[in-house]
Amino acid sequence: MYEQKVAVDIVRESFGDDVTKVFEFLVQRGKSSYKVINQSLGGKGGLAIKRIKQCLLVLIQHNLVTYEEFLLPLTKEEVEKLVPGEPLPSDSVYEAIIVNAIHRLRFPKFINYIKHSKGDEAAIILEELIDHGRLPMDLLIKQASQMQRNDTFEDQDEITKRFEDTFTRLIMDQFIMRAPRPRPISDQETSNALSKEAKKISGAGGNNVGAHQKKDSDPFALPSVGFSSNGPLSSVDDGTNDTESLEILTGKSTTPSQPKKAVAKKNAAKPKSTTTTTTTSAISSIGRKRKSRDILDEDDEEPDLLVIEENVEINVNDHNAANKNSTTTTTTTSNKTGQHTLKKSKLDLLGQQQQQQKQSDQPLSSRQQQNVMDQQRLIDESRVLWTINYEQFIIEFKLKACYDFVTEKNNQQSGLLFNAMVKLCKRSIRSNQDSLTSCVYGENILEEYNRDLDASKRMDKLQIEKYLSIMQASRPSMVTKMVSKSKQSSSSELGAYQVNVGNIIGIIKQKMVESIIKQKFGDNGLRVFKLLLIKNLLEPKQIAELAMIPPNECKALLFNMMQKNIIRLQEIPRSSDHFANRTFYLFFVDLPTIIATFTEDIFKAIYNTRERLKSELEPHKDALDKLIQLDEDQITEDQAKIYKKTDKITQTLLTVILNLDNDLLHLYSF
Repeated sequence: MYEQKVAVDIVRESFGDDVTKVFEFLVQRGKSSYKVINQSLGGKGGLAIKRIKQCLLVLIQHNLVTYEEFLLPLTKEEVEKLVPGEPLPSDSVYEAIIVNAIHRLRFPKFINYIKHSKGDEAAIILEELIDHGRLPMDLLIKQASQMQRNDTFEDQDEITKRFEDTFTRLIMDQFIMRAPRPRPISDQETSNALSKEAKKISGAGGNNVGAHQKKDSDPFALPSVGFSSNGPLSSVDDGTNDTESLEILTGKSTTPSQPKKAVAKKNAAKPKSTTTTTTTSAISSIGRKRKSRDILDEDDEEPDLLVIEENVEINVNDHNAANKNSTTTTTTTSNKTGQHTLKKSKLDLLGQQQQQQKQSDQPLSSRQQQNVMDQQRLIDESRVLWTINYEQFIIEFKLKACYDFVTEKNNQQSGLLFNAMVKLCKRSIRSNQDSLTSCVYGENILEEYNRDLDASKRMDKLQIEKYLSIMQASRPSMVTKMVSKSKQSSSSELGAYQVNVGNIIGIIKQKMVESIIKQKFGDNGLRVFKLLLIKNLLEPKQIAELAMIPPNECKALLFNMMQKNIIRLQEIPRSSDHFANRTFYLFFVDLPTIIATFTEDIFKAIYNTRERLKSELEPHKDALDKLIQLDEDQITEDQAKIYKKTDKITQTLLTVILNLDNDLLHLYSF
């Protein structure tokens, strides 16, 4: 319950009340079509149709909502009435992604990790994706390089080249991926999916079309088009100024159930936000107001062009109303024909070539077909949107926690050996899987371990074999050696090994639970808990003897822990009447249930802390707003006291939230 409350509160802080209404509805109702959303949130006193569509666009763009598009079944008469070339009628089902809303708490951790591991250029790219949610490759590179140029005044070509290399490296390391673009599917396609996959696997070889289809399905496929000073769209722009256009593709639909494409004019340089912090950046993140952006709003059509930014507010007032009330909000409309020039020049290029071939009544040659395919791939590549892969960050934090555990349990050499093994099999590790990793050979582990070390600190085969045997013999086992009968083990002198990430994470979670139980029930409670984990089922008398606790005190402690859902009671009657003297009462521990209970408690603590921070800053909101407009010399002594007070409260409560999120990361995300 508090998990949903925290997610909704995070969305409200970032995007406002209207977007929160749509997100909260999807959280409570689950998967819903646009018709259901409109019926529940629309009507008198509710949200307008255009407003709901734009809210869905915002949520999809920032990876907070996903959708599936299904083709509607048609009768024979409806099929005959279809116009050739137009998309088939479809309906979409939307679903809220609560986990991605929770990940927004960890954006500072993501940026800090990328900055220390990949450099400042990677951090700038990540910040751009955090602000915009999804961006095309060319615009992302231009905005990031322009920001760097404003700070360093270096040559534009060198900066762009450096950001291109950083962008490619982030894709290869899977920190950035292609945004999913669901395509309409029918019931027949769903039923024949397995048979089609079997045919593809059984087919020998493959053509270029199949290779590109496989690439489109891979979210980490590198872009096939090269960069230039004008971006990858320059070859099909027809002279259009690419620095003044931003195309945000969130999905296309022919029915009101699917939001249309969104594009808006924007300078290549990222505009500086006019919102300044009063105490710290945290204060502005709690109580900031989102500013209006240019959003197209027609009387009878859906918005074709839309830019959603992290620190702006959506305004869907009509064009006439915006002109009348320009002093309060800034909402402008642009020329529709000029806005569609870039889109038509790209999307109609292939159709014009095919139309010319049809008029000449001559079949396309192989070279012409290849040119058409290249142009189509160029257009498709320019429309690809890139976003952040949250799962990869969770994997990195997960492996860092495992490294700290191995280092603490054994020594520094064991931790470095663990990192060397992880580098060789990182692609087989997932954030939500506890299975074994892929096999790695001992010789490869030795080579990876000694690669960046001095000659005096390197290991030989005998030493590394001893360390691997110690890590295998530990409880729980950190690595597993393959049996000698397997092909992987027989082809290596040192053998083949697998990393037991699941076992290590299980112990880390158990240690976290034990620390919480010690805080709540003291040393005696922790001793009882660990005893029940080892023995599984015990009577109160046995627990008192083994834990060396007086019987009366032990019985009170057991019932107190049972009341808090830490331990459970199992009754085993010796007669059908369940008489107490003829019944065994055995206590046991259900660790997954305890982890779920503590996770809910952490969510509750985070929610209450955020509410406390809002209530503490609310009385001083007007005073803090005035401080923004004053210089340091004009600030009075009373205003300085308010500044120090709010800054101290904010720093304290935000530190509490970060510490709670660290515990939540271990119990919830790992």
